[in-house]
Amino acid sequence: MKSVALLHTAPSSSFGLDASGQEAHRPASKINVAALLRENAELRQTLASMQALHELAYRDALTGLWNRRYFEERMTEELARARRDPGSPFTLVVVDLNNMKQINDRHGHEAGDRVLKWIARFLSEHLRAYDITFRLGGDEFALLLPSTRAEDAAHLIARLRRELAVANTCRDIPVGLSFGAATYVEDDATDMAIFVRADEAMYEDKRRQRSAA
Repeated sequence: MKSVALLHTAPSSSFGLDASGQEAHRPASKINVAALLRENAELRQTLASMQALHELAYRDALTGLWNRRYFEERMTEELARARRDPGSPFTLVVVDLNNMKQINDRHGHEAGDRVLKWIARFLSEHLRAYDITFRLGGDEFALLLPSTRAEDAAHLIARLRRELAVANTCRDIPVGLSFGAATYVEDDATDMAIFVRADEAMYEDKRRQRSAA
C-alpha cells in the first residue's frame, strides 16, 4: 500500500538536496504554473505584434481602410467562393472622386487628404456590416459586396448618390463621386476581368456626369 501511495504522489513533487545535503521536497505544480503563465504572456505579446504587423501590411495609412493588397486577396477569395456557389454572386463597385485635382489646386493637399478621409467614412457608414471598403490608391476606392446581385448593387449606388447629395449641402468642399459596378458571372475567368468591367462602368459614369454638367 505504501508503494502505491508513492506512485500517486511522485508526479506532483520534485526532489533535490538542501543546504545540509538532505533531500528537499519542492511542489512541482507551482513551478509549472508559473512557467506556463510566463509562456502565455509571451505568446499573447507575440500574437499582438503579429496583429500589428498585419494591420500595417493591409491598412491604408491615410484613411484606415483596407488597402489594395488586401483587396486583391479578398477578390481572389470571393471569386473562388462564387465559383463554388454560383447562386450567390458578389458585386464589385469601383468609386472615384471626380474633382480631386481641383480640390488640391484650390484648397491645398491637406484639404484633399481630409476629403479622402471623409469619403472613407461616408462609404463605410452606408454599407452593410459584412461589406468591405478599400482604398485602392489616390482618389480611387472599391466596395466588395458579398452575396449581392446586380439589381441590389444598383439600389445601393442610388442610395449612396442620394446620401451624398444631402451631405454636400452641409459641406464647405462639395464632393462628387463616380460609381461603376460589375457582378460576377460564370464567364469571368479572373478577378481582374470583374475589376475591368467595374472600372469601365465607373469611367462611363464619370463621362455621363461631365456631359450633364
